[in-house]
Amino acid sequence: MIVLLALAALIASFLIASGLNLTSAGNSNEREERSMSALRKAKAALIAHAASEQWQLYKSLPTLPPVAYFQPGALPCPDLDNDGDADCAMGSSLLSMIGRVPFKTMGIDDLRDASGERLWYALSHDFRKLQCTVPPAPPVSGCTTINSDTLGQLTVTGMAPATQVVAIVFAPGAALDLRAVGGPLQDRIAGPNDPTNYLENINLGDNIHFTFASTGLPTDTANDRLLVITQADLMATVEPIVAGNIERDVRPLIRNYFTKWGVYPFAATFAGPDPGRAQLDYRGTGPPTVLKNGLLPLTNDPNWFRWTSATVTQLVGHPMNGGTPNVTSSSCSISSSPFQATCQVNYCCNTNDRPVIRLDIFLQNWNTSFADFPSPFANPITQVTMTPNPGGILISEKYGWWSFAPPDFPPLPPSFVAQWTGDAVLTYVGRLQNAGDANQGVSITVPLPTPSYLPVTSGDPGVNPSGAWFISNQWYRQTYYAVSPGFVPGGVPPGNPAACTPAGTPSCLTVNNLPAPTNNKQAILVFAGRALNGSTRPSGIPANYLEGQNATPADLIFEHRAGAPTAINDRVVVVSP
Repeated sequence: MIVLLALAALIASFLIASGLNLTSAGNSNEREERSMSALRKAKAALIAHAASEQWQLYKSLPTLPPVAYFQPGALPCPDLDNDGDADCAMGSSLLSMIGRVPFKTMGIDDLRDASGERLWYALSHDFRKLQCTVPPAPPVSGCTTINSDTLGQLTVTGMAPATQVVAIVFAPGAALDLRAVGGPLQDRIAGPNDPTNYLENINLGDNIHFTFASTGLPTDTANDRLLVITQADLMATVEPIVAGNIERDVRPLIRNYFTKWGVYPFAATFAGPDPGRAQLDYRGTGPPTVLKNGLLPLTNDPNWFRWTSATVTQLVGHPMNGGTPNVTSSSCSISSSPFQATCQVNYCCNTNDRPVIRLDIFLQNWNTSFADFPSPFANPITQVTMTPNPGGILISEKYGWWSFAPPDFPPLPPSFVAQWTGDAVLTYVGRLQNAGDANQGVSITVPLPTPSYLPVTSGDPGVNPSGAWFISNQWYRQTYYAVSPGFVPGGVPPGNPAACTPAGTPSCLTVNNLPAPTNNKQAILVFAGRALNGSTRPSGIPANYLEGQNATPADLIFEHRAGAPTAINDRVVVVSP
């Protein structure tokens, strides 16, 4: 009996000890899962914030610009003072940042780990939401340009190494006393916003390239749990949104050029220099080396699209002539400051003599840039100066109008002749003011405004409210542009839909993996996305950006992404039809 009782006691002790161990292990696993669940939620929320236009606009930041704006791929700054709000204004704009997850700014739950601590968050400088301003506004120190080629500055070593990390979220766990191993006592009361009181194995280094060491299971000297956000993690969600926004915001702006000119502009070269060059160098290539495939000609160079010359011709015998005017002389000049064309017309001789003139003005590089089509003159546009009489007395000075009938109707819209070689000729026809007093000559100065680019070239939200994000963050560096040969200047015939039919000549573009018909495309954009397979960027080689059929654009066959993104991540946006 005594032996049986002793055996029973041993069995009971074993079962109790085993139960305690299982309970301890279960508690440990449950705490680990609670912390990891909070980290996964935070990571998903941050990525969604970077991709969601509405989420980014949820709460505008106290930094420039003064209104909320969308910057695809941008992440909120960390919370540096534990109030739940992002603190871009408090941190140096030149450095990476570390603080807590800004749950109030993001509009998410106050996520905490198993020890009850708020999650911490490190952010690479180049992914903070701080868009550059547009001149003449003052520049923003440390502003960010975020696109598929932007890389992170954070590094993780140890059990789960990672480089070029965009952001990291941490579950800090309970405070540790690391003095026995040469570390600090984590005093979270004295230093509630000091990351060293919460995180172990961190090296802030140069305050830009942070390094963190990851461990396996929590230990007595390192109990942080972390999840990284890599560029691939981020862009896998952001790039489909960017492609959709290119279709929504940029496509109509490109079609606007076709509406005005009847063709699409020549492409800018991919090479020499490569897509890393400045925007003003994104000039199209016209004759004799015509480019129909390449990059969008988004130059904003004020000296590229410009007037080169102008001429004035009197239309003698025109039925709208008033009286019997005689144009005695005329001249036109192009000034550089301000850049405009000015034409002076001298005519005489009797009251109510009103000559009809034709003004021809030559536009350079209209087809190698996104040039705006000049509008008809607005009233009043013609400065009328009565020339001094032979005695040297100024008769009068006034502003008049360019019109054909009272009450001061505006002139007819200009006619347009596109020259394949690079210039365009715009012709305005209108009637000038009467000559005034009998036998007095009249000098008419007609200032023509500076030619301008279409809004698609601007990163200023005031000029380009829908597409400024595309220009200011340089997404155009990863956006290929291709046009059917029948829809560029000099096409056969230019702008005629019959020039590009599936069986026509010249050929349409074919885009596989899109709904049928796939072989009737007139103009497309190919959004290349992030580099795959370690390709080097910036590069003048399209194959370092494009995969599959897109890497050989000369055959006019392209393809939309299908299948594994490791093989191809190009997304095609059809501009027309």
